[in-house]
Amino acid sequence: MLRTAGTMVLGSAIIYAIGVPYLALSTGMSLSAAVAAGLTPFLIGDALKAALAMGVLPTTWKLLGSRG
Repeated sequence: MLRTAGTMVLGSAIIYAIGVPYLALSTGMSLSAAVAAGLTPFLIGDALKAALAMGVLPTTWKLLGSRG
């Protein structure tokens, strides 16, 4: 479970590490404005999606394991 959570956090961090600077460069925003527009509003939703995925993933593994 912790490894899954770490992987999800790492994936989101990589997306934000690329996306936020790109937003700043492509729009001419300052980095702090890009963080405010392209990261902050999405943190709660991303955390909820990760929590939901972590809850559903073990059940999915069990279902797929029972079919094979």
